[in-house]
Amino acid sequence: TEGEVEDELRLDEFTASQPLDLSPEQRVAAANRLVDQQLIRQEMTVAHYQPPPESQADAMVRNFKREHFPGDTEFREALKKYGISEDQLKQHLLWQLSVIRFTDERFRGIDQTAPEPLANPATAPPPQVSRTSAPAPAGAADRLANAPAASANVDQQLDEWLKQARASTRIEFKKEALCDYKPTRA
Repeated sequence: TEGEVEDELRLDEFTASQPLDLSPEQRVAAANRLVDQQLIRQEMTVAHYQPPPESQADAMVRNFKREHFPGDTEFREALKKYGISEDQLKQHLLWQLSVIRFTDERFRGIDQTAPEPLANPATAPPPQVSRTSAPAPAGAADRLANAPAASANVDQQLDEWLKQARASTRIEFKKEALCDYKPTRA
C-alpha cells in the first residue's frame, strides 16, 4: 500500500541516517524493496524458518540509539522528524536480522560458480536488503567483517535468486500511487 511504501522509506532513511526524501524515485525504490521482502517472506514460510525472538529487538534498538544519538531526547526528536515510532524501528531492525540470518542459512555453502536454479520462486531467500545498504543488526557487523568472501557469495546468490523470483512473479505497480502520492506525515 502507499502507507507501507512510505513507512519503508522513512525507516530505511532513518536507519541509514539519510535525509528524508519522499520523492517518486525513492518511493519506487522502496516499493521494489517491499516486493523483494515479500518474496523472502514467502520463502521463509516455505522453509519453516523460525525468526529471531522479539526479545532481541530491544537490545538492537539500544545499540542503534547508542551508536547514532548522544541521548534519548535526540533519538525521540529524530523519530518524530521521520514520522516513525520506536516500535516500528524495532520491527524493522528485527526484520533485517531475520533476513540476514535466513539468507546466510539459505545460501551458505552454495557453489558461487553454479547457482542453484529454483523451480519455484516462492522457495528462495530474502529481500533486497543488502548488507551494505542498511545498518546491520547488533552483532552482524562482527560476523560479516570476519567473513567478507562468504558474505559476498551470499549476497551474490541472493541477488541471483531475487532476479529469478521476480522474473517468475507478476509484479504490478500503480504509477499514480508512487508518482502522484502525497505523504501522510510531514
